[in-house]
Amino acid sequence: MADRGDSVLDKAESLARRILERLGSKVDSKLATANEQTLKPQVIGELASRVERVIESNLAKDEHGVRRVAPNRFRVLFTYEETSALSAQYIEAVGKELTATALEYINNRRYETRGPIALEACRDLFAKTTTVRADFDGNVDQPASAGQDSRSSDDSKCVFFNSSDGRSYRVELKPGSAPAYIGRAAGNAVRIDDPSVSRLHCSITLRSGGIVVIADVGSANGTYVNEDLLGRDEARSLGTGDIVGVGDFKLTVSEIA
Repeated sequence: MADRGDSVLDKAESLARRILERLGSKVDSKLATANEQTLKPQVIGELASRVERVIESNLAKDEHGVRRVAPNRFRVLFTYEETSALSAQYIEAVGKELTATALEYINNRRYETRGPIALEACRDLFAKTTTVRADFDGNVDQPASAGQDSRSSDDSKCVFFNSSDGRSYRVELKPGSAPAYIGRAAGNAVRIDDPSVSRLHCSITLRSGGIVVIADVGSANGTYVNEDLLGRDEARSLGTGDIVGVGDFKLTVSEIA
């Protein structure tokens, strides 16, 4: 029987390798040389385990009183000492892969969430130890900021896609909420099992004024809107009839309501 310690180490090394692959697909090659400072696979594996433990320890009760509502917003706060030699691009890549880890963990256990899953990795100049925090969309314990408008569910929008293989997808977006993701990993709002699609490929967000935008999140094979490749950090608005290329996979926006 396989040793559990070896399994955990393999998972950590696999995660570290995907982060480097994501980094290489997003930045100039000179930033991804052997001189690029990285976290050890064991450190990355422990971060992934901490995200999973935070999910478990913060489960809320559903309408039946069962603890199966998982947090959907996460922040990984690194100490300055730990990450001073790391590039901002590398830290962002760590965050994207940990987002996929959280997506898979929550989906595999069939937990519910109050909104799309989002994880941010960043430096905290005042942190003494690396911290993983979790929260929920619409957390009643979080007071609204002074002067902040209360948005009703009527402000939400649904984006309907038809795929090139005859499937249909529905993505609900709420103003001010985390993006919905398209990718190969389990737990994405639109899961596409295609080798050209990255585990976390692109995001869809509802902006003020009811505008739906799509952005690539460091995919290996790119995101296209009507055959135009999206640049890094570029967000493109979507309308009915637009054709979205997710790697080699095509999605047509059939309706936005």
